Amino acid sequence: MQSYQHAPVYTQYPTELPPTFPVGAHQTTPLVNVTELQAHLRLLGAISKLKSDVQSQSQGISARSKDVAWVVFVNRAVFRFFTWAGALWERFIPGLDETLVPPLDVLMVWHTYLLNPRAYFEDSQRMESVYANNLRNLAYVNGLPDGLTS
Repeated sequence: MQSYQHAPVYTQYPTELPPTFPVGAHQTTPLVNVTELQAHLRLLGAISKLKSDVQSQSQGISARSKDVAWVVFVNRAVFRFFTWAGALWERFIPGLDETLVPPLDVLMVWHTYLLNPRAYFEDSQRMESVYANNLRNLAYVNGLPDGLTS
């Protein structure tokens, strides 16, 4: 007979990560902090709401096919991302700030692009753009209006 362990009970929301995590036989320090995790979850929530909003339109393409409406929306977002990424960036911008954070659809494409870091890096080098250096800190996403994620 198997013995079952109960899930741990948490009394409060954690505000810090442990100093290390077991990865195989090694202990590894966290690559992100709680604020960055919260920003990432907030971005994913905003993207989910965006998709729901696009697919719930009662007129246009959504009225005929919700999936096709999303495909069209994403293709337009990809075009907008490359337009934004190809803009003339100043060479030594220290990083993103609230004035440089792109619209949510562009952030969605950027986030997806970052899931393949090698292609992202190679393309950013090929395009001779410094935009690749400007999304090191997703903390600005925490500044998204609450209406985007609720």
